[in-house]
Amino acid sequence: MLLLAGQSDRAAGGVFLLVWGLAATFMGGAFATKRGAAGIHALVVNGLEGNPRQQAKARAMPESFLRFVAGFLAICGMVAVPVSVVMLTRG
Repeated sequence: MLLLAGQSDRAAGGVFLLVWGLAATFMGGAFATKRGAAGIHALVVNGLEGNPRQQAKARAMPESFLRFVAGFLAICGMVAVPVSVVMLTRG
C-alpha cells in the first residue's frame, strides 16, 4: 500500500505514514490500558468459541502481553508521526 501511495505522488507516502502513525498511536494507547486490554482479550477469547483448544490457549495468555504489544504499537506510531512530518516538509 505504501508502494502504491509513493508511486502516485511524492507526498503520498508521507501522508500515508502520518495517518498510520496517528492511528497506531491512538489504538495502541487505548489497548495499552487495563480496560482496553481486558476488552480485546475478552473479544478474542469469545471469538474462538468454535475451537476449544485455541480458546484455552487464549485464556491462558496474560493481558500484560497484550498491553506490551499495544504499547510497542503506540511507540511505533509516535516514531512514525515525526518521520512523516519530515517527509512532508522535504517533499
